[in-house]
Amino acid sequence: MKKKHILTSIALTLLLSFMLISCNADATAGLFRQISESKAPVGIVYKQIVGLDTTAPKTLYYLTDEGLLKTDGTSSTKLVANAEENIITIAYLDGSTTIAYQVNKNANNGYKVIKTTDVSGVAGTSYDFSAFENAKLLPNGLVLTKDSSHVFELYDYDDTTAPTISIGTYTDYDLSSVVQLSGKEHDVTTPMLVSLVNESGNYKHVYVDGSATELATSTSGMRFTAMSVANASLYLMELDDTEGIIYKANDAANAITASTTFTKIHETAENYAMHAFMYGYYDSGTTQTKLITKPSGVNDALYVLSINSTDAVSASDKTDGYGEYLDAAEIVDSYEKSVNVLLVATLENGMYEIDIAGDDSSDSEEYTL
Repeated sequence: MKKKHILTSIALTLLLSFMLISCNADATAGLFRQISESKAPVGIVYKQIVGLDTTAPKTLYYLTDEGLLKTDGTSSTKLVANAEENIITIAYLDGSTTIAYQVNKNANNGYKVIKTTDVSGVAGTSYDFSAFENAKLLPNGLVLTKDSSHVFELYDYDDTTAPTISIGTYTDYDLSSVVQLSGKEHDVTTPMLVSLVNESGNYKHVYVDGSATELATSTSGMRFTAMSVANASLYLMELDDTEGIIYKANDAANAITASTTFTKIHETAENYAMHAFMYGYYDSGTTQTKLITKPSGVNDALYVLSINSTDAVSASDKTDGYGEYLDAAEIVDSYEKSVNVLLVATLENGMYEIDIAGDDSSDSEEYTL
């Protein structure tokens, strides 16, 4: 009887093991696919693609956790090193000679001083914005300020006296976020969205494209994480908790007014973080607008929305071609080096060059300038 009991126990154990293997077969296959397609960390922790100087020899400027660097595609040079309480948070390439940057130092309002360096790493003029309550350098070279009267303005980084663009007076509101176009080179006229929030959680969104326009009050309950301009249309992604919802402006992107309305065209059922990657373009071959997005999960594939002329949306994951390596990486920044050809910097997996039209991706750190 004892031998029979032992054999019965062994049989039950084997049966349960086979059931568990069967239940996890799909999940395991997915895990193995992610491992096989992922790239190991390369030792570079990217923070920002600052800019590309296309004057021969071409030079790419970028931020990592070590500081401000440049590369000619063959070797890299550190221009400004990060130090304790002097970690560079954002930078801007001004032409081909000067880089402005901001550090996180809080002592004596140090973060309100915009510093500069030339492209050889020689320190240049600093510009003091400490007269303002807050000052934030943006990737387009503008400094977003707020004074003690809650007046928000945008200044050129090298001019502390005269604002370039007035955002407006928003009593009891503070800065929530500045959302800019993924993959685009930023300048004063490149669209961006300045979002302010009060203690009640109500938002004021200001669309800036060389001038400032407050969006309709119907957007006051929305928290936007990404924006895109494609085929002359403005698309915004709202975060509903963490789920991304896509809205389309009912006026052209260059004609946004305070009365412009927005239509919900798609609920993604995907989770996104603030400042999510969302690159938009018009695909003439399919006559569709495409929004390429990256959900917040490191192992989430690129999620591509295809929008037809009636704003009907279809969606699919992109795990091959230009999306081959990006489902195992966290995108931190992107830069359009030519039409639909992007440099994509990731947090730990290096930088890639993706060719959307050619449906191809370089290996990690095998990009060209």
